[in-house]
Parts: sequence; structure tokens; C-alpha cells
Amino acid sequence: MSLRLAAVAALAGASFATPEQVHLALGKTTSELNVEWVTQVTSEDVIMWGLSKSTLNNTAKGDSVAYTKDEGRKWYTHVATMNSLLENTEYYYKVGNNNTGFSDVFKVMNRRTATTAKPFKHILFGDMGSACAFSLCEACTQQSLVCDAATCATNRTNVGLISETDADMFLHVGDFAYNLADGNGTVGDQFFKNIEQVAANAPYMISHGNHEDTHANLAHFLERFRLMPSNAVPPTYLSHNGRTTNSLYFSWDHGLVHYVAISTEMWFGTGDLTANLLTMLEWLKDDLKKANENRDKFPWIIIHGHRSIYCSCDKDCDAGAELIRLEMEPIMFENGVDFFINGHEHNYERMWPTYKSKSDQSNINPKATVYVVTGAAGSHEMHEPFTKPQPSWSAFRSNSFSYTRMFVYNSSHIHWQQVQTDPTLFPGSDYGRVIDDTWFVQESHGPFNASLAPKVKPTSCGDCSEYDHWAPLLGLEDGSGRSMVDLIAEFRKKNGDDAWREKLQFLMNGLQSNLTVWEDVREDGNSDGAWAKDFKWTTSKSA
Repeated sequence: MSLRLAAVAALAGASFATPEQVHLALGKTTSELNVEWVTQVTSEDVIMWGLSKSTLNNTAKGDSVAYTKDEGRKWYTHVATMNSLLENTEYYYKVGNNNTGFSDVFKVMNRRTATTAKPFKHILFGDMGSACAFSLCEACTQQSLVCDAATCATNRTNVGLISETDADMFLHVGDFAYNLADGNGTVGDQFFKNIEQVAANAPYMISHGNHEDTHANLAHFLERFRLMPSNAVPPTYLSHNGRTTNSLYFSWDHGLVHYVAISTEMWFGTGDLTANLLTMLEWLKDDLKKANENRDKFPWIIIHGHRSIYCSCDKDCDAGAELIRLEMEPIMFENGVDFFINGHEHNYERMWPTYKSKSDQSNINPKATVYVVTGAAGSHEMHEPFTKPQPSWSAFRSNSFSYTRMFVYNSSHIHWQQVQTDPTLFPGSDYGRVIDDTWFVQESHGPFNASLAPKVKPTSCGDCSEYDHWAPLLGLEDGSGRSMVDLIAEFRKKNGDDAWREKLQFLMNGLQSNLTVWEDVREDGNSDGAWAKDFKWTTSKSA
């Protein structure tokens, strides 16, 4: 039995009566916060909240729904709303009931007022598993799916996602747990136990990923995130477990930003007769029209989904990205969308403002949307290699584990950082260091002007950077300063693909006793590594 299967099996049979897996989302108004939790018994749970731990004087009943599609077990999600909340005010809360017990008491700030000294802080990332959740905290490993608060307390707590205690919001752009339905749903249970240490203290917003595509995984996703403040049309979706909140696409306002969640999986088959690609795009156009009418209050517009529209790592960035780009790029350009954020690629890549694969390579008053891939939070699939040259519209790319900090200062300035959280080939002192640091300045929000859009494709990426984790592993550097992509291409041309396969096999064999392994993305039909039928990737200990 593989290490991963053993870890999943170890979760089987776990039972609980008191509430767990507590997580927050923004409400539909600034005076509301939604809370969701899970129990294994049916109960009339409530949420109690107040201004101190000892004065939880407000109560609201939870809306309980049974999940019946995990073989041999039934469990319940509960959703309740804290209402009549004041902005810029801390609240304490707990969930449960007097018979089966209550959760711990958690603390949350409702709609903090930002200042120049302390701007809005939004934490962005994608593709985080139960095991290998390296960005969550330094103590997370590939050997165990358990990385809860007790686990994280065994190592430094001033780095990783758990250190972002002043974050106004977390945004996870798809692919949860790997996978939510695995182990008869117990992997999903453990994922929510792991993230409770951050998600119970700040809104944990989401978008839908390809690992939530199967009937079982999609049903888990929709039920476990039915607390989202969905304004989708239609408002519900029929999943494997029954009709529930449509959280495949929706929007909300927070911290000078209008956020729009979309499901990029709808280009690849997700949807039903009432909620599908056509209904999502119709809803999206109407939502962006309203958002543009409200830019005096929320000047920045960010769309987030899971798959890429622009990227440069592998074949994901070809036909799949183009399929989405053909419909989404004109919509975003015409509505002046400032950023598109996604995961899916297990790396980080920040593009220059880009339109039709052209960029003027400046973040000062962008003339087109900025695209960012931040899918490197950590999962058992590990890293995504760069097998394509860095294009002219790519400003920075790295395939080390990491997450994003976005500081929204005001209507014109955003400060952007990428934080490395890679425990593989890097010393512990590198965990938590900032590897990308830049500013975006937009003094005039609104629809972009076609006459001012980038029109010339630069011959090189100019002032760009690449932080390639392949380099110390492959041993191809020759001091010439050439990119690793060029060195790989030269090696294959000079020595042939058999020698390249032999080098990779040697690399994978050597990594069996270590942590790092590169993702075999051939399952998605995208791997540059699928050169020969007889070539077998060595599986990792966590595979």
C-alpha cells in the first residue's frame, strides 16, 4: 500500500459528535458573516456570538442538510448567519448545541476599515491538499493528511498561512484536499479540520477546480461550501446529493475589490440544463455591467477561476487555455477587469498586463488585464515543471511552493507579494521569504480602450524573472546564463530523448528518499514527459 493510501485508510472510521470543520464566508451584506460546520449526528445546532467570549448573547439557528452519498455513513452540514454586525468590529462566536456540545470559541473581525499604515490584506492561493499542504504551515508533510492546529503548533507559527492572522480574507482558487470525496469523504473532513485554524477566523472564499469535477467530488464541494454568498442565476444547482446553493459562480464586494468567482470547468463539461456555460456567461456580463456602475465604491475588479487563460508552463497553456481565452478575454477587456487569478498549474506565474498575447510590460496604468497563476500551495501531485520558454508577456514565474499576499491600499495602488513555502530543496530559513514583490498602479478604472491596448509583441520578456526549481535537480547549468528550458532543449537535441528519459528516471529514483517529486500531468493529457509508451514515471511515496 502506498504512503498516501495508507494515510487515507487511517482516517476511515473516524467519528465525531461535536461540531468541527468550522469555516467562514462573507455574507450578502456588510452586516453579515456566514458560518458552516459539520457534525456526524443530526441536531438542531445554533450559532452564538457577541463582543466577548463571555457575552455570546446573540443566537441564530443553523440550516442543517444531510450528506448521504458516502458509502456507509451519513453526516450533516450546518450553515448559519451572524447578522446585525458592525463594521470594523471584532466578534466572538461558537457553534453547536447543549446536548452534543459546542465548538471552541473563535474570533473574527467584520469588515475592517483599512488605513494607509494597514491596507486591506487578501491572501490568494490554489491547489492545496490535505497532505503536502506546505503553504498552510511549516509542519505539514507528505507523510500525513493531518495538519491541523495541533500539528502546526509543533513548528514555527510565524510563517505560512497560519501566520496571516491579520488577513481580511483568504481566497482558494480551486482544487481542495485531493480529493474531497476520497476515503469515503474522510479526506475532505481532514482538509476542513486542517484549515479551520485560518478559515474559522477570517472569510475563506473559493472557486471551483477540476479536482471537484466528479459527481462525488462536486457534491462534496457544493455542500461543504454552501455558505457562500451566492448571487448566481440560477441560485441553486442539482448535485449528486440533491439541490443546493449554486457556488460555481457568484460575486461579492470586499476591501475596495469586486470579486467574481467563475467555474472554468464549465468549458470542459461541468453543468446541467439550468446552470451551465451559457447561463454563467450571461450572468457574468450582467454582473460586470453592474460592477462598472459601482466602481466609485469598488474600483478594482478581480475575476478568479481555476484553469489558466494565460500561462507558459506546459500544454495546459495551449488549447485548454485558448478555449477559455477566446470567450473570456474580450469580456474582461471590455469591462476593464484588473486581474484574473487562477491555479491549476502547480507553480506561480505573474503576467504583464496582456491583451491578445501582447503586452507593453508595465504595471503603471495597465491597458489590459493582469493574469496571475498562483496554484502552488501544495498537494501530493507536487510541482509543475516549466517545459516552455518564458514568453514576452510573462513577468515572473517560479515552480517552488508559495502563496500570494495582495495589499489593497486605495483605489489606485495594490502591493503584490509571493511568499515561498517550499520545504524541499531549500533551507528552513527560506520558508516564508518573499520571492516576488511588485506594485500595480491604476489611476483610471473602467473599460479598456482598444486604441490604447498593447499592440506589439516584445521580442523578449524584458525585465522578467524565472525561479526554476528544476535547475539544481537536472544538473544542466553550464554557466552560460541560458534558461533551463533552453538547456533542456539543447540536451535533448544533442543526446536524444532516450538520454533525456534516462536522466529523468535517475532523477526520480534519487528523489524516492527525499520529499520532492515532479507532477506527472499526463493524467490531464498535458505532460511534456509523455514521450514514449514504455516510459514509466517512478511514483512518489505519497502517490
